[in-house]
Amino acid sequence: MDQLNKIKVCFLISGYGTNLFKVLTNLKKDKIRKFLPSIIISNNKVKDEIKNIAKKVNQKIKIYEDIKDLNTINFINTDLIFSIGYMKKIPNSIFQKYKTINLHPSLLPNYKGLMTHKRMLINNENLYGFTIHLVNESIDDGEILFQKSKKVNNLNEESLIKAHKKLEYENVYKALIEICIILDKL
Repeated sequence: MDQLNKIKVCFLISGYGTNLFKVLTNLKKDKIRKFLPSIIISNNKVKDEIKNIAKKVNQKIKIYEDIKDLNTINFINTDLIFSIGYMKKIPNSIFQKYKTINLHPSLLPNYKGLMTHKRMLINNENLYGFTIHLVNESIDDGEILFQKSKKVNNLNEESLIKAHKKLEYENVYKALIEICIILDKL
């Protein structure tokens, strides 16, 4: 698949971007790339290590920092928007125009919103995991596209969060490839 035919993905981040860094690191090593990062948008600063690897994967990538309103961005050359740690509500005008997915740190439909790990421990859940879902008007409520789970072996929030991040780091890239393959067939 040449660069013109790849799914062009815009990534939205808020925090450190550790999941995005893992995705870009895996993409850089992958010989058969199913997608091309076209834009990175953060409502904060983007770490230099993310900028550097992003430029190695796609020299033409656009990186926007400190963006407070997504409606000010031109999403040209975007087939898919992936909210991968973006902690703001995505405007309806964006997800109505562009296919938009979100990485959520629970097995939806359970534990929508924030404080997922704490609520899972309070409720003595047996499984933890993450969900990638389509974005719609409601928070963490769109069609589920991918889920990965594991048995809870941790009795405190800190160790559960650490195990959860490891699960994401090991699987989000593969999940995005699966989603891109599905989208490519539509």
